[in-house]
Amino acid sequence: MVNQTLQGQHQVKLSMTRGSSAARTFVFNQRTVCKIGRAADCGLRLSPEFPEVSRHHCVLEIDPPHVRVRDCGSRNGTYVNGVLIGHRPLQYEPAHPLQDEVAPRELAAGDELNVGGVVFRVEIRSVDESESSPGNLQALCQG
Repeated sequence: MVNQTLQGQHQVKLSMTRGSSAARTFVFNQRTVCKIGRAADCGLRLSPEFPEVSRHHCVLEIDPPHVRVRDCGSRNGTYVNGVLIGHRPLQYEPAHPLQDEVAPRELAAGDELNVGGVVFRVEIRSVDESESSPGNLQALCQG
């Protein structure tokens, strides 16, 4: 039996479909963890013109072909295909650690991830090693 990981690589692509940078695409070819939010330490930093986006809104755990998202206690919540998957309840302060209280959600090809009004469409595909290129956020999204 042949190990499937030797047959080819996978690529995860996030395409912004709504937001200030609509039509931007972020490609991930290898395992990484990426914070999304307005803070300077976020690998995928969103514009301050979106006040609904928290400083640390959510985290993507990417290990192509798998992608998981977990809300980081955002005030306005993180949505997958229009369904709320996590947010900070109003009774909690922003510094309240919710990491263990919000389970990660697996994303699939075609899913839409809504982060404070900015929408990303998830694409997952097999790629030949000759056509794979380093992800444009790979260095920024480590840790």
